[in-house]
Order: sequence, then structure tokens, then C-alpha cells
Amino acid sequence: MEKSVDNMKYEKVLIDNATCRRRFHLVYETGAQNNTNVEIKCPHCGVVLFSEPNHPPVVLARDENLIKSPDGSEHIIYDCKFST
Repeated sequence: MEKSVDNMKYEKVLIDNATCRRRFHLVYETGAQNNTNVEIKCPHCGVVLFSEPNHPPVVLARDENLIKSPDGSEHIIYDCKFST
């Protein structure tokens, strides 16, 4: 996903971590000055989610539970009859 505000472009990268069953939203500005090395680690298990040399700074903007289990071990129900 890309957003443009006045000449600034923001990129959003989604990364799913099946180990801790989380989805991470990483964002960065494409026109920003590059850092020598950019690395983002999972705050739950410490695995490296993103690592690139000579890349604009990346921010972990959001993390959430995966709705679907990548390995199929969790049961998922698609029908809901909740009413108020």
C-alpha cells in the first residue's frame, strides 16, 4: 500500500509471523535518507521481521493477532448469530 502526501510517499509492508501468530504493519517513507542498516524485531519472540542494508528508517506501526492460523491448528468460525 502506498500513500502520497505532497511529494512524500509512504510504503506499508505486512509481515505475518506464524510462530507467535501475529501480523506486523511496517511503514517507511520512500524519500527519506537511508540508514546503513535497518532491522525490526518481533517484540514478542525476538525474531528478525525486516532487515535491509542502505534502507530508509522503518517503523513498526502496528501488530495484531492473525485472524487465520497459517498452519491450520486453530478452528475458525465464519458464521455469527450475535444480536443486540
